[in-house]
Amino acid sequence: MDSAKKTDTLVTHLAALRKRLIIILVVNFGAAMICYQFMGTLIQYILNLNPGMKLVYLTPSEPFMAYLELALTCAIVLCFPITVLQIWLFISPGLYKKEQLYVLLSLFFGFFFFIAGVIFSYFVALPITLDFFMRITVESVTSAVSIKNFVSFCNATLLSFGAVFELPVLVFLLSLLGILKPAFMKKSHGVLILIIFIVAAIITPPDVVSQVLLAIPMIVLLEISMGICILVHKYREKRELLEQSNA
Repeated sequence: MDSAKKTDTLVTHLAALRKRLIIILVVNFGAAMICYQFMGTLIQYILNLNPGMKLVYLTPSEPFMAYLELALTCAIVLCFPITVLQIWLFISPGLYKKEQLYVLLSLFFGFFFFIAGVIFSYFVALPITLDFFMRITVESVTSAVSIKNFVSFCNATLLSFGAVFELPVLVFLLSLLGILKPAFMKKSHGVLILIIFIVAAIITPPDVVSQVLLAIPMIVLLEISMGICILVHKYREKRELLEQSNA
């Protein structure tokens, strides 16, 4: 009987997960199709990052694939609140009230940090990176940048920064749940910085400038995260002392 109940529970969870994933996919796909209709305007925002760059396409389908990739990226950013909501609706029934509050706060601030990362990438990181590469010229060689590679480079950078800016939110959640301790972060500070540079090298396009531009804000975010971890740890200690005194 217990086995049957566990099976029913698992099936129910899988059905709920399937429902949320379908909603996320449908909404993002629909948004991508809408964004594609405005691709002339959207691609101009990307081209404005470096007006002097001349783009070419190497195959007949390349402009379409570049536009589609950019439309999907825009859809992911625009639909991020709905994605967060669906994640919340899936995990909230299995959490206690305190845990629900923690996760809800993390998802709420996670959205804003993700958008902040994308904005920082668009207005700071990408223009500096593209300008740096455009200054590197080889005599007798004319630059001919593929539109597909250019859009892929911009998309990867935008989404990488958006994901990395979630670090303080992740630390906040793990600290509230008591998984992450200030002592561990202080002890592992040097190792964490090394990991940051490794991660930056993996998730950014293969160039030193992008890696450094991503690593620097990651280090700043790490320092902010350490402060968050310390504050949350002190809050947890005070709350535990108060609960013990009331017991």
